[in-house]
Amino acid sequence: MVMRTDEAKGAPMADPAEIEREVAQMAEYWGERREGWRDAAADEFERIVMPACLYGPEQDFRRLQMVNMCFTEWVLFERPLREGKTPLQLYVETPPEGTSESTVDHLRQIDETQLFARFAILDKDPETSRAMLLDVGTDRRYEVCDGALCKNARWRNGTIAERIACVDGLWQVIGQVHLYDRADPDATRVDGPGALHPDDLRAEDMCDAGLFLRLVRDVLGVDGRYAPTLSMVSVEGDAR
Repeated sequence: MVMRTDEAKGAPMADPAEIEREVAQMAEYWGERREGWRDAAADEFERIVMPACLYGPEQDFRRLQMVNMCFTEWVLFERPLREGKTPLQLYVETPPEGTSESTVDHLRQIDETQLFARFAILDKDPETSRAMLLDVGTDRRYEVCDGALCKNARWRNGTIAERIACVDGLWQVIGQVHLYDRADPDATRVDGPGALHPDDLRAEDMCDAGLFLRLVRDVLGVDGRYAPTLSMVSVEGDAR
């Protein structure tokens, strides 16, 4: 199955830059209203991930920035805030006064379609910023608008872990976190970064955490399986 865009039907598609602004607007709204829930969320995140940069004698700013990005993405898209609903879902349900109908519609589509996965990179075109990706967990193919992946010549063959969603027929990246692994996708399909590893089965937190948090733990945690091999590069000004 290939999940691709709806261009053939002539459906209007939202500008990825516009979607990025709308997601940032939603994130800023919750950032200004963090009192009363952020501390509990941060405690939960740190208990599961145990970010190595928080425990060393000297804090690594770039790794701390990466941890903060991961925390924000998890909070907005995955962690229930009230009544079992995420901040994104609550924002769509009761948008702030003055929020345009198109923004609410775009964010609703993101909520209904968003997923975080590890994708094998099958093909990419720097000129169109389109990449053909294969979800290694489901074997579904997605044609994704992904400028960061397409323009980075070093990101090829292996896997890219990121969050995507479909808005107006176009699959695009809607998270800030890009985690590239140059290993052959087949070599890490079963027990790779983010998998429920055998030793995780004894920890309830790990069983319930989900792919995203387990992957962050694997690459940024004190005892992360892949933490020693992590390196970071700047993508359009962000640490990735």
